[in-house]
Amino acid sequence: TTTRSGNSAAAAKYPNQVMRRIARVSKPRVNSRGTAVVAFSVSGSGGLARLSIARSSGSSKLDQAALRVIKKAAPFPAPPRGAQRSFSIRIKGR
Repeated sequence: TTTRSGNSAAAAKYPNQVMRRIARVSKPRVNSRGTAVVAFSVSGSGGLARLSIARSSGSSKLDQAALRVIKKAAPFPAPPRGAQRSFSIRIKGR
């Protein structure tokens, strides 16, 4: 049915929607070099279900700034059925 293919197409596009929302948030202005890897999950309504540092940058300032980027980007659009809801993203310091 077309509804089913429509859902799978929407589900396939969902990660890009999440990343675009994050890209609109200004990056952290932290004078720390390194890259923090942030892991997060999106709830069924689009809110943050989980947020953590998956790999520290070595700078607590950069790690905290990276978490703030994701918090500012939320809430995300509500995920369509079958969409990926867990993500990890690298956020670099300056």
